[in-house]
Amino acid sequence: MSERNQVAQHHSLRVCHFASGDLWAGAEVQVAMLLGALTQIPDLELSALLLNRGRLFDELTLCGIPVTVCDESRHGVGRLLGAVTSYLREFRPNIVHSHRYKEHILSAFAGKLSHTPIVVRTYHGLEESLSGWAGFKMKLYNGIDTVVGKMTADGVIGVSSEITGILERRFPASDVRCIRNGIELTRVAPTVDRRVMRAQLGLSHDSFVVGTVGRLMPIKGLEYLIEAFQLFQHAYGPHKSELVIVGDGPLKASLMQCAEVHGVAQDVHLLGARTDVYNVMSVFDVFALPSLHEGVPMVLLEAMAMEIPIVASRVGGIPEILEDDKEALHVSPKDPAALARKIALCATTPDLRARLGRAARARVACQFTIKASAASMHGMYRSLIGQGDH
Repeated sequence: MSERNQVAQHHSLRVCHFASGDLWAGAEVQVAMLLGALTQIPDLELSALLLNRGRLFDELTLCGIPVTVCDESRHGVGRLLGAVTSYLREFRPNIVHSHRYKEHILSAFAGKLSHTPIVVRTYHGLEESLSGWAGFKMKLYNGIDTVVGKMTADGVIGVSSEITGILERRFPASDVRCIRNGIELTRVAPTVDRRVMRAQLGLSHDSFVVGTVGRLMPIKGLEYLIEAFQLFQHAYGPHKSELVIVGDGPLKASLMQCAEVHGVAQDVHLLGARTDVYNVMSVFDVFALPSLHEGVPMVLLEAMAMEIPIVASRVGGIPEILEDDKEALHVSPKDPAALARKIALCATTPDLRARLGRAARARVACQFTIKASAASMHGMYRSLIGQGDH
């Protein structure tokens, strides 16, 4: 009897999640929440393999999940593949589930070398359009990932319908499914009073605060938000307004320069990475997401849970989770004037802000819980195991 069929007939299913762990961004937040929810499913035995020790390591450890780090800074590609293969041979998972391009490629080869029965991969977003050496590396990773995935991936997950449609064409022989991100509502709550937090951040207690959270990368479109903020300030007249940007990344200096060029540097606050994101988000009067592309952004689900009115680009999976003029206001990407108008509409219409916030909270509570995401993931695992040998 094959190992797949043995597992299908018995109780325990061993699953190893494989992630980089160097960042604490949307994908890492989702991995932490998902594995925390999966621990509540009795027939799963979870472990995690990370390439770096960071906050994801800490979060998974707090959930009681065994975590092993194969430090990529101390290994070349060959030794890293050997270390991952050795780990899989020792733990002997029924499924290895990877979360980014590097891990997809490593788990494909290590899975074969260790005779791991099932290989699953999640795509939390599409590849970014980068220039220069970074763009070349991204295209190279994507090309290798696609070729290797076609040969080895049993299950492929997209976090939005758009991404899933692309993956279905890219991996026609795999079981491709859409499993959207989810959150645990009870965890998404500030622990500091809003007025106290504003004072700590140096914000005026009566200013209208536009806020956003995300990596300072080109795909986030933050330069368009800064330009929109300048247009909004002009339209908003004598009222005090400030822009808060939470996150870190290579564009920090250029974004500050952008704020200076537009004459709003004194009212733009680049806070860098924060561990108290919910406390910071609690001071926002509107959440703006000017991204050029997104899957299903965790930060939007969090803003929905906190009833923060949202103005977001009509891109990727965003329209799938937020209906325009019902749970959020949509704008086209790269359109600062439209973004400014929608922010101004929120600023001048308190009833609209309240309506959008309530509707968004109701939708995330109904449709985007981490418990539902975990149940769908568990169903996919069991389905893949139950299919028997190829």
